[in-house]
Amino acid sequence: MVKLKVNRSQVGSDRIANAISVIDNKNNYIVVDFGTATTFDVIIKNTYYGGVIAPGVSLSLSTLIKKASLIPLINLSKVSKVVGTNTNQAVKSGFYWGYIGLIDNVILMIKKQTKKSFKVIFTGGFAHMFKKLKKNKPTINKDLTINGLIKVIKNI
Repeated sequence: MVKLKVNRSQVGSDRIANAISVIDNKNNYIVVDFGTATTFDVIIKNTYYGGVIAPGVSLSLSTLIKKASLIPLINLSKVSKVVGTNTNQAVKSGFYWGYIGLIDNVILMIKKQTKKSFKVIFTGGFAHMFKKLKKNKPTINKDLTINGLIKVIKNI
């Protein structure tokens, strides 16, 4: 099913399920999961090579709100302007454009390191907010993890 190039005990089952969901023995994938952490998983053909773990969007925002007394509760959304004219706009901009930069740069670095091309798939809570990247055109699959689990069950 999926070969692992990592320490099995240190990879979350959700990340393995996501890898199993996409493997097709032909294509290479980067799966970006917007959960508690923002994870990037690298799947080349039928092999899970590892990934990147960055702070999750919600976790980062809640920590910022708790630790910075002047940051109010904010519902994140896509913004067009980088420079905010008030705290709410500035925080939304920082999160939106900051994560766009993180996502595009990590994907670029994975491509450079592996010297391969990839299909990019987004899943998790904030996948929809970042779907219109300029450099990497992702596919959104909100059911990626459950589809991987279904694939495992069908092969038992």
